[in-house]
Amino acid sequence: MKKLTVTDVILLVLSTALCLGVKLVFHACGPKEDGSWMTCHWAEQAVFAVSIGMMAIAVVRLFLERREKAGAALAMSLMGVMTALIPNVMIRLCMMSEMRCHAVMHPAVVILSVLTAIAGAADFVLSRKEGGK
Repeated sequence: MKKLTVTDVILLVLSTALCLGVKLVFHACGPKEDGSWMTCHWAEQAVFAVSIGMMAIAVVRLFLERREKAGAALAMSLMGVMTALIPNVMIRLCMMSEMRCHAVMHPAVVILSVLTAIAGAADFVLSRKEGGK
């Protein structure tokens, strides 16, 4: 197995937390009484889908050489930014700010996504500096 770095572990933990968390812990509002879904449900689904991709990239990074990880780190960073923009920018959440999607899901998704973006960008910069030596 290749040598693991701190950012390998951080990116895997953050992407896993986002993927599982959006479904189990900080999910959006439930279905309406008539069984239909509010738009926040679709924001949750989109975050879940993107976070699966982030998790896959994080797992693949575990098997790459240090110099090869730079591109994957950049992809993780960009996906983190994109994921942070899904709830309430790309897909509008419920109209009432007291709803679970505004109070719980949105802040959690933004925090985990931004942390992933920062960790990916930091790893990319560090990889580029190492590659230049």
